[in-house]
Amino acid sequence: MLELQQKPLDVRQISRSLGTVLHFRPGDAIFREGDRPSCMYVLLEGEVEVRRRETVIETIGPGQALGIVSLLDEEARTVTAEARSACEVAAIDLRKFRFAVEEVPHFSWWVMAELAHRLRTTNAAL
Repeated sequence: MLELQQKPLDVRQISRSLGTVLHFRPGDAIFREGDRPSCMYVLLEGEVEVRRRETVIETIGPGQALGIVSLLDEEARTVTAEARSACEVAAIDLRKFRFAVEEVPHFSWWVMAELAHRLRTTNAAL
């Protein structure tokens, strides 16, 4: 029987090479609700708490993304992302994001999976 299931893409190495690596201390805001987007982020190490106003939506870990929606629609951030621990993130601007979607195998599938996960998590938090 043909096996169609593929190993999930670990975007940390790709993101590290595409983006600018930034470091945050516990309690530092990566971005705040209402900020204008300039990039999306891939968490390389650590944990980040995502919340809207005072409601925690989720805590994300290495290999997960932040800020894809705002990068795509260029609207203000709808959540705050704050480091729960020491974090290393790759900041990827729109030009490099588009390059990855068009040229990096399976990257667009990873993006869609991240967006689907975020939608389900947000709906569950409502």
